[in-house]
Amino acid sequence: MPSLILHRMDSEWISSNPAQLVTSTDTQQFVGDDGISNRLVASSDALGSQITFTPDAPIDLEAFEEIRFWIRSSRQANGSSQHPFYLEFAYQDSGDAPEEEHRWLVPVNRSNTWEERRIGVENDRRSAVTGFQLRCLTNLPFTCNIDDLLTVREDMLLDLEQALLQQIDTQGIQLIRDDIPLSQAASPGDVQLVLPFTPDFAVDNRILVQGGSEGDEIHTVIGVTHDSAGDSTTLELDPESPLRGVLAADIATVSITVPSIVETSSVVTSPPSPSVVLTLLDVQEDLERTGYALQRDSFRQRGDLTVCSTRAAARAYLVEYQLVVLAPQRQQQLAIYRWLLQRLSIDIGLPINGSNAPVWVLPPLEADDRQLGILTTVRVRIGTRLETAQRQEQPWAQQVGIYTAQTNAPLEQEGIVLNFQNLSTG
Repeated sequence: MPSLILHRMDSEWISSNPAQLVTSTDTQQFVGDDGISNRLVASSDALGSQITFTPDAPIDLEAFEEIRFWIRSSRQANGSSQHPFYLEFAYQDSGDAPEEEHRWLVPVNRSNTWEERRIGVENDRRSAVTGFQLRCLTNLPFTCNIDDLLTVREDMLLDLEQALLQQIDTQGIQLIRDDIPLSQAASPGDVQLVLPFTPDFAVDNRILVQGGSEGDEIHTVIGVTHDSAGDSTTLELDPESPLRGVLAADIATVSITVPSIVETSSVVTSPPSPSVVLTLLDVQEDLERTGYALQRDSFRQRGDLTVCSTRAAARAYLVEYQLVVLAPQRQQQLAIYRWLLQRLSIDIGLPINGSNAPVWVLPPLEADDRQLGILTTVRVRIGTRLETAQRQEQPWAQQVGIYTAQTNAPLEQEGIVLNFQNLSTG
């Protein structure tokens, strides 16, 4: 499991001091499809106030190594005296020792700008997390939005492929009128469905049967008989996969699905029709997008010392996929093709574990063996990144001085002082 949504921030967290720390839902968002984030408004007397989220049951995060969320705040926070940290993220685990804490400072590099915050938890207890908090560390007033709290263990290619399948989500395509009602009742063990005359159904369709006593069922059509005079369409199902439930006429319904199938060495030689077949074509490093600046995140207090986690920059990669549209009817082919082009665009990108990856639609590869009646493929290139180093915790250096002079020179040497303001590259 590459990621887990802990809270979509689509409902208000509970404030410990509603008069000084007001929380509400807001239509500003950066990620997700709910169109909502949590909005915090802190007054000048909000020191120590916090908002909390308590899950219904403890959450096991042992399979994950990072917590992420997005923040857009009115006030900068870089740990300096002019812009101190004013917000803290924390969680509790039911197995914590009395003095054990899981708390991190929340940097804000630029005000009124959505920024992703990453927190490394790989070395913290996290097998039974019972609550999450955001707490005010100062009396500085601020307003901020928080969006999509999730936990992640990165697996570059698996994460990308799952995000791609979710993005195209071909079940949303309208090929025919959904929910065609049964004309005749059917029983468990039957391998035949009778519908009103619907010529859109064809052999190799994968269908969704709903409204039966056993819930939703997925079946493959191995034979079709269309009788326009008798106003009926009869679907023959695979005898190895008969109906499970009791299906009443005019109540149970049938719809054509459009599964997305990832091609592997063991892929079925005859995929369902309609369907979209995805093939991984190429993975190559993108040197132009690979950075070389050290990543810093996970700022926290260790006694009187502020520390952070550092690691080398992630390596950038370009991954190419080919999407082949299979459908028995031209109208269905074009509907699926149009859907893919709408969902795969540089304008919307590809959300991978809370971050948008760039997407480009490329010209199809030349192929002399393309079968007659199959549309040209949709070829996409996706930009992603691969972490290549483990986090290392170290003191947070805010200032570096570089001085030069002879060894016997007075102490007031000439020098250069570098102040680090851009805190988080995660």
